[in-house]
Amino acid sequence: MYAYELHLHTAESSRCGHVPAAEQVRVYKALGYAGVCVTDHLHDGYYEPSLDGAGWREAMERYLRGYRAAKAAGDALGMDVILGAELRFPENTRDYLVFGIDEDWLMQNPHMCHLNHRQFFDRFGSEVLIVHAHPFRDNDEVDWGAVHGLEIVNTCPRHDSRNDRALALCQAHPELFPTVGSDAHRNGDQGRSAMLFETRITDSFAMMDALRARTYRLRCPSREDIIAESEALLHV
Repeated sequence: MYAYELHLHTAESSRCGHVPAAEQVRVYKALGYAGVCVTDHLHDGYYEPSLDGAGWREAMERYLRGYRAAKAAGDALGMDVILGAELRFPENTRDYLVFGIDEDWLMQNPHMCHLNHRQFFDRFGSEVLIVHAHPFRDNDEVDWGAVHGLEIVNTCPRHDSRNDRALALCQAHPELFPTVGSDAHRNGDQGRSAMLFETRITDSFAMMDALRARTYRLRCPSREDIIAESEALLHV
């Protein structure tokens, strides 16, 4: 099976990212992964001028620096580098991984970060795939009716993501699919978990389709208990 990282940040595009994109790709290549999803943070707190109106295209050009650098490195190494995003809306500090997007989608939707989560789901939920990242890290509320999946294991070592609670919610709502992610910001974060697929995945749309089809397995050596309990969720 082919291993993919679903949650990764770059120094070029996430203020909290400490590892340049090309280095992230080289590390994952050395760890035996087939590819990575670049999910840099996307909300007003990360970009000036505001992510709105005339400044949007300029902001997106900056935002895409990490992905583009990772993609160039991946192409050179034979790695699949997939565009995603980690969105946050003004109403709270909850984060959402989004797949099924490309550069054109980012450029053509300049007001998306100023919606609230429910408005975003109502507008885009039929065309993109939305995963609530580390849903219980900083809050106890999840709008489970407005996401497609839950990150049931987030292995960032600097946070307590209360992964057990995320698994319990996913079990209570089996229509939600489970994901895992290393949430890699710094060296040492990489490769702590993986999504395993039977075929190579080359872009964000193919990743969305594979997640919707549940044609994957989960790997996280540090939380084998959660991984074992999640197996039934992949066959609903």
